[in-house]
Amino acid sequence: MSNNSRQTQDNKPPKQLNDLYAAYKLVFNSEDGTTILDDLRKRFHMTTPTFVAGDSHESAFLEGQRSVVLTIENMIANTKK
Repeated sequence: MSNNSRQTQDNKPPKQLNDLYAAYKLVFNSEDGTTILDDLRKRFHMTTPTFVAGDSHESAFLEGQRSVVLTIENMIANTKK
């Protein structure tokens, strides 16, 4: 299998994935994007615990919200220049 036909873990060819990384960076590094990302970090538990004693379902729900922000941050960080 050649490098050109290799698929990424996201099942996208490398160029499409790099384009997606670039789009995330373009959106979330803008002034409005930074404002939105800061708000998402506050709303979705980036600085607070997601563990809820005695309620594993609520803990999982809160962690799911947090994982969306982590995904956005990872997409921005993985942008190839």
